[in-house]
Amino acid sequence: TAILGPVVAERRAMKESRLILSIGGLLRSFRFFFRGTGYDEKMVREMEGLEASGSTYICTLCDSTRAKASQNMVLHSITRSHEENLERYEIWRTNPFSESADELRDRVKGVSAKPFMETQPTLDALHCDIGNATEFYKIFQDEIGEMYQKVNPAREERRRWRSALDKQLRKKMKLKPVMRMNGNFARRLMTREAVEVVCELVPLEERRKALRELMELYLQMKPVWRSTCPARDCPDQVCRYSFNSQRFAELLSTTFKYRYDGKITNYLHKT
Repeated sequence: TAILGPVVAERRAMKESRLILSIGGLLRSFRFFFRGTGYDEKMVREMEGLEASGSTYICTLCDSTRAKASQNMVLHSITRSHEENLERYEIWRTNPFSESADELRDRVKGVSAKPFMETQPTLDALHCDIGNATEFYKIFQDEIGEMYQKVNPAREERRRWRSALDKQLRKKMKLKPVMRMNGNFARRLMTREAVEVVCELVPLEERRKALRELMELYLQMKPVWRSTCPARDCPDQVCRYSFNSQRFAELLSTTFKYRYDGKITNYLHKT
């Protein structure tokens, strides 16, 4: 706030002022707009006064909690706004209904600091890529080890699945394992080629089919949040997004229920 405070104050002053220029002998009046885009989730949460990413309120776009988002993966819409966050902060600060800490927190849906810069409701595409690739990487391991029919497998067993996956990716795709998921690894992993390579290690045909469908849907959806102007760049995928995302959610909550029962990651929810 010490660094950005003056910037925000200047922006506010510029928003409220009018620039009058003489163009071709006529006076024209201009207004300024600032669109806060291009922030990752951590920054949005800081700017908008929300709790950190590990909060039960998993979304910077809607009020959903992690449990609710995993039970109902589809019916969400963008509801949060800067104005509402400011109002909620006032409620958090004053506690007008004299509620307990838990009730108050539920009322303000995770707003616990003063929002001081407006951000546009957007999806940070790079971190979405990375977050979702991390999930797929784990799903691949679970499918190799047939996790859907096991309860609490030992750590050694899980390690075996992971090393089998790493070995296969290195051998077939020249993809070296990484300590932390990064953009390049994510882009290589989220391909039809990668899913075929992984399917070679998955014992059952029906599970292979589900994995292929999951990846296919994901690849259909991805251009919509990767491109700068989806309506122009991939209109067909925009039209199909709603249908694809519903089918994607359906697969996660049925075939892959062992992984998404009562929990889901922030970026899968947003996707």
